[in-house]
Amino acid sequence: MEKSFHGFLAVVFLFSSCASISVNVSPPGKYIQNEFTGIVHAGETNTAQEFEYLEYLGAGILLHTFYWDRIEPQQGEWNFHDYDNMVNNANNAGMLTVGVLAYDNRWIHDDGKMHRYIPQERLPDFLEYVRKTTDHFRGRVYAWCIWNEPNFGFWRGTEKEFINLFNQTAAVIKETDSDVILLGGAFNRNVTGLNKKFINSLFLSEGIKYIDAIAFHPYELNYRRSLRIYKKFSDIAEKYGYKDKIWVTEIGFPTGGWYPTKVKEKELPGVVIKTYALLAVHGAGKVLWYQLFDPVNQSGRNSEHFFGLARSSQDYTSKGAEAFRLCSLFMSNSMCYAQVPGKDYAPLQTPKSILSFWFKKAEGSALILWNEGSGTKTVNLDLPGFNHLMYDITSGNAVSVPSEINVSVGREPVFISWQDNNNFFKQ
Repeated sequence: MEKSFHGFLAVVFLFSSCASISVNVSPPGKYIQNEFTGIVHAGETNTAQEFEYLEYLGAGILLHTFYWDRIEPQQGEWNFHDYDNMVNNANNAGMLTVGVLAYDNRWIHDDGKMHRYIPQERLPDFLEYVRKTTDHFRGRVYAWCIWNEPNFGFWRGTEKEFINLFNQTAAVIKETDSDVILLGGAFNRNVTGLNKKFINSLFLSEGIKYIDAIAFHPYELNYRRSLRIYKKFSDIAEKYGYKDKIWVTEIGFPTGGWYPTKVKEKELPGVVIKTYALLAVHGAGKVLWYQLFDPVNQSGRNSEHFFGLARSSQDYTSKGAEAFRLCSLFMSNSMCYAQVPGKDYAPLQTPKSILSFWFKKAEGSALILWNEGSGTKTVNLDLPGFNHLMYDITSGNAVSVPSEINVSVGREPVFISWQDNNNFFKQ
């Protein structure tokens, strides 16, 4: 979805060299979808406090795993109560739900244990759970995803067996609810990188004809490498016509534990903003952060206990939540004009080491800048519009600033918003 941008783009950058650059161009921009930002495993306390917080954060989408063994603990006994509450509360708060259909069930295995695997002869039992669940939530769940990271330990059968499960599950879902959005994939990277063979097998499968978008989890050592692996996945998806149909249904960085992706807590707000800005301009349809809360009781070595945007469901202190809120407010349903490596549309002609993102929407604009090089660069901004605010990305607090302002641009993003005198969009 493209819109044209016309008129004078009134931003001037004055650098320490005293050179002045004004912009008078009509560059192409990237449309960022509505409900662009979401959170994984949010809303699961089912409390008014949490949903009020999610509304404050602007989370448009919540993702939950609809565990088969919780919905059908004994064969033929169905229990949707807890999921009904979560879905209904989300809908009442104006949020969309993405459901992951997974995993196996104890009563299908002779040893009564979970195996993250469904024997082919028990596939009809899984399909009955899929049919019952998608029918029960028809019109209330926005999108379904088939399984989670089948290439990374969450499926312990063969690739061929999973493709068979995928084909049959996709057909059952669309037969039950033809209007629901259906996601395939939910691929992660393996230890050695993308499993291209498995990914291509899914795109070449019979079930792909039912798929509306592809889910991907670009977990990596840092936000730069996350973008790099996203682009590699996007290149594969492009061969099958899915380049602009990729949803990042999980991305995040822990602030503790042993995972090599760990970041310092003080750096998390900047990492949140950089990740969202880069994935937005490179075509991700949705980006869901993993996850809202750290657990109340943590193990210092368990990285899974440190992915939260907030400290816990008992302590709403923000770790990266305020940065997420800024992304939600200004990125969803906007046009983005950016200067990033590899992009030829650059309305903001900053030095090459500075990445710049202009998110323009009817409610106002936001400018995000950071320096990928060493040190800081002093930039003088001459901004259009009125009501200019500069944000502390950790606390979310804003201070009023003049339209002409000198800013030091370093590794931490500079985030400024304003309201526009004119609407530059030609509909």
